[in-house]
Amino acid sequence: MEFNKRRSTRRLTRSIILTLSIAMAMFLPLTSAQVTAAPPGLDEAVTATLLEQRKSDRARTPAPVIDHMREQGNWAFGAATIPVGNADEAPTSSLYVAERSGDKWKVGLEGTAEFSGMVQRAPESVVSSGEKKTFTAPQTRAVNTGLALPWRQGDSWYMGGGPHGYSGNSRPFNSIDFNGGDGRVLAPRAGRVYKTCVRANSAEVKLVHDNGYTTTYYHMTNLITAQDGTQIAAGTYLGRIGTQLPCGGSASGAHVHMSLYNTNGGAVAVNGKTLGGWTFYEGSRAYAGYAERNGVRVNVGGRLTNYGSDSTPAGGTVRSHPDANGTVNLRSGPGLKYSVVGTARDGDTVTIACTTRGEVVAGKWGDTDLWNKLDTGNWISDGFVDTGSNDPVAPTCTDAQVQASAPPNGNSAGASAAPGTVG
Repeated sequence: MEFNKRRSTRRLTRSIILTLSIAMAMFLPLTSAQVTAAPPGLDEAVTATLLEQRKSDRARTPAPVIDHMREQGNWAFGAATIPVGNADEAPTSSLYVAERSGDKWKVGLEGTAEFSGMVQRAPESVVSSGEKKTFTAPQTRAVNTGLALPWRQGDSWYMGGGPHGYSGNSRPFNSIDFNGGDGRVLAPRAGRVYKTCVRANSAEVKLVHDNGYTTTYYHMTNLITAQDGTQIAAGTYLGRIGTQLPCGGSASGAHVHMSLYNTNGGAVAVNGKTLGGWTFYEGSRAYAGYAERNGVRVNVGGRLTNYGSDSTPAGGTVRSHPDANGTVNLRSGPGLKYSVVGTARDGDTVTIACTTRGEVVAGKWGDTDLWNKLDTGNWISDGFVDTGSNDPVAPTCTDAQVQASAPPNGNSAGASAAPGTVG
């Protein structure tokens, strides 16, 4: 009798599991399958194509790390990376698209004419329409790359290593090393994100932008979890600086190795290119060089403030609080103790030159100590400016910019405050 009860329990358990499985399947979105094992012959074809493109000796080249991202029918999409040794270098990866005919695979690697043509023919379940557009974006040669530096705008990080090649002395010098700040690496511009050379909870993160540039990031940990091919916004978290070596190389301290490419796969020298408001220049050797902005030069080991993707000043919309007040006071310095020098109406747009931390104000979105210096020289609490963020959206003011403000007049409300104003 006891045996029959157990047998019935097992049957009931199997029935429940089967029912739940069917129910889950009914409500799961229909997406292209994530490939965990390569279709027969695919890895061999990708390896052969990669070695041929790199002109590598098969006998002396480590087996590539092949990441299988999507596969459906006779089509496949992914990435391949040749690991490097323990030298001061970083690996380079290539996205691939492959089509099977019979028992053979034709492979197109990122940056080749085959790749461009094949991604257009591939089914959208393997290469989405958005990816097709991104991969074929016009190539840019502009001095200003349209890229910020890969951390929060207004913050300063160290340039630990000046322009160098992806493998140290290799040409062109398309890479720079950065460290410091809060350690959070952020997307310098919108783009589609891919994780290549995925090993040991790390990877190289590749970001294909919509302006003809691609950037890659190596040595990071705690990576972004978005699926490969996801379109992400500028400022999206990519990972934390680290010393990770998923495909070899070396790292003496936590940093991010950032490299610049065209979407046609070619490495782009950073010499003379502007990122984050700074123009970078090579030195006499790899890892030397400097960055320059408005006549200010920062050498290797110095700190660089991220001024965003271009030189356009940040802005915002004035929002009074309470709403009925209708206007907000402008002050001569970053605090309520500074004299009132004017007012701004609710809905006015303002241009922010820089920001600093000052007196705490109860603003429209809560308490804040952030103050914005406007292009007019006046100050307004960030608590009354809608910038789309609670964080600074403009560079940090220099000491000179703060000290240039008029001395405080000692009144907390502002002796000349207009009736019905706040701030």
